[in-house]
Amino acid sequence: MSIDADAEIHALRTVLRDLVALSAIPVAWIGREPAAVAAGLVDVLTGLLRLDFVFVRLCVPGVDGAVDVTRGNAWKTFPEWLERHLAESGWFSSMAVIPDVGGDEPYRGVVIPVGVNGEGMVAAACDRVGFPTETDQLLLRLAANHAATAFQSAALVHERIRAEKELRQARDELEMKVAERTAELRTSEAYLSEAQRLTHTGTAALDGVTGEVIHSSDEHSRLYGFDPEQGVPSFEEFRLRVHPEDRAAWAASLKRGMRRAAAVEGEFRVVPPGGPLRHLRAIVYPVFAAGGELAEFVGTVVDVTERRRAEEEHRAQLWFLESMDAVDRVIQGTSDLEQMMGDVLDVVLATFRCDRAWLVYPHDPAVDSHQVRIERTRPEYVGASGPGVAVPDEPEAARLSRAVLGSSGPVRFDPESQRPLPPRLAERFGIKSMIVTAVYPKVGKPYMFELHQCSHPRVWTAREERLFHEIGRRLADALNTLLMFRNLRESQRKLEASRAELAASRARIVTAADQTRRRIERDLHDGVQQRLVSLTLAQRGAEAMVPPELPELRGQLSGVADGLADALEELQEISRGIHPAILARGGLAAALKILARRSAVPVELEVGAGTRLPEPVEVAAYYIVSEALTNAAKHAHASAVHVAVEAHDGVLALSIRDDGRGGADPARGSGLIGLTDRVDALGGTIEVASPVGAGTTLLIRLPIEEG
Repeated sequence: MSIDADAEIHALRTVLRDLVALSAIPVAWIGREPAAVAAGLVDVLTGLLRLDFVFVRLCVPGVDGAVDVTRGNAWKTFPEWLERHLAESGWFSSMAVIPDVGGDEPYRGVVIPVGVNGEGMVAAACDRVGFPTETDQLLLRLAANHAATAFQSAALVHERIRAEKELRQARDELEMKVAERTAELRTSEAYLSEAQRLTHTGTAALDGVTGEVIHSSDEHSRLYGFDPEQGVPSFEEFRLRVHPEDRAAWAASLKRGMRRAAAVEGEFRVVPPGGPLRHLRAIVYPVFAAGGELAEFVGTVVDVTERRRAEEEHRAQLWFLESMDAVDRVIQGTSDLEQMMGDVLDVVLATFRCDRAWLVYPHDPAVDSHQVRIERTRPEYVGASGPGVAVPDEPEAARLSRAVLGSSGPVRFDPESQRPLPPRLAERFGIKSMIVTAVYPKVGKPYMFELHQCSHPRVWTAREERLFHEIGRRLADALNTLLMFRNLRESQRKLEASRAELAASRARIVTAADQTRRRIERDLHDGVQQRLVSLTLAQRGAEAMVPPELPELRGQLSGVADGLADALEELQEISRGIHPAILARGGLAAALKILARRSAVPVELEVGAGTRLPEPVEVAAYYIVSEALTNAAKHAHASAVHVAVEAHDGVLALSIRDDGRGGADPARGSGLIGLTDRVDALGGTIEVASPVGAGTTLLIRLPIEEG
């Protein structure tokens, strides 16, 4: 009995010692890592309970990171056994005792679940007989529960520390990103401000309830002429910078957009103090709060002054070119001086939309009067060409002329020019303003080109002045051209008249010469020739009366009679040369045949004119052929001459060709000159081809005038 009691007391003491040891262990695990807690539990169980194999799996539900720790190798097949058991039954719900864990030595095993749902476990193996005893199980459960509690605390602390670390890291990263984004935002704001400054684009925002300005970018303030350093101006301050003519529409458009919560856009002008007028274009749109109410009215404003100026310059240039094209077209559309000036004034009146346009001539302060050469006036205003209407001559008008002549460009008389209108001229014609320039053609005196505005005191713009000046220059060029053209036509008319008079004079000379030839031929025929015939007959009669015994006297009388006959024959030749009688009796063909027979050079004659031609034409043709045959014999030393005459289509064509030595020059020979004069007198043409050594060819065309 004493021995059993001692053994039991020893066992109880051992258990008590182990319990005390296990109870002190959690204090040692405080602050340890979860893995260290699991490893400490394995070490305690191995050393305290003298186990051959210990496996501990500790985990915290909902927290990742289960910890497995193994000591000893007595249960070599434990991993396979555990995997198979989990596959078949899932997690352990209660303690399990394994009588034989397998292997070479007889080991008994036990598996105790840890945790509410058995998500952890403690597995042990030992070769002691009766393992696991109730004490072993108690100590294993106690150690496992202490370890689970310590592990959970360590895991939660570790998770908290990890979360705090991650939070600090996230905070540091966030602060760094905020700093970076803040720097980027400031850089972007600087870039945006610079971009707005360079592009003259500004942004602003109005409060959705009060309509007051709550934001204005630097460039937006500058566009209105405000200093950005002085803060955001009020809505009223912005409104007062809008051009008075645009102010009401500007304010009404913004209020309408805010009332309807709708986008609005438009263009308007602002007048910054001390700065040039600007044209701005604005696009304003609503921004709504989370509840759907209007929070802000945000707008973007762009300076479009340069664009508007470019558009206006483009329109002005297009208007200038189109106007000049219209002026050029009417100038080129006629060669009549008066019509051209009137057409130009029509275009000018429509282009400038003025009330009157004048061209005054002569533009000279020294002359006694001025004439409105051409004018165009609207029907409701008096013109200078009506009955009893004249341009008054007064000292003011003379001063006006001198001022215009002394200027290199147009002279304006309008409210901005500081030049008063000539009073009588303005009163008589109702002129409220005018613009005048001098037009200087190269022929004659200057013109005064005037535009009048009678409906109101008009201010002539710079682009209108430029166009008016250019039209004046173009008008001067047109006047030069048409005046020279008119003078040229007058000269041509005089030249044609001189040519006609010359041709008529030549014709009269030729006709007079022909009539003189005819009269001489008739006088010779009726007078001297008849006298010689009578003397020859009387001489022959006297010769017949001489007695035979006086042969010497008969011979003398016969010689005198023969001389008279020769003289008569020579006189007849001269008479025929002066004017052949056969031409009047038999016509051109018969006369040319006789002329060919008497020629010293053989003549081949072809005459295609079968009917009688007008006498001047026949006479001219006869003398042309006669002179050509004489030249061929005397100068060309020709051996043959071919003469062809043909009349068709109102023209008599003569072709005279010889085979002489050529080289004939009309400028050196009086014969060819005479032929040319006779042909020109009838309005014909003559062509001479006379190459040296190749003969001479004359081609003559004479118009046939019937009647």
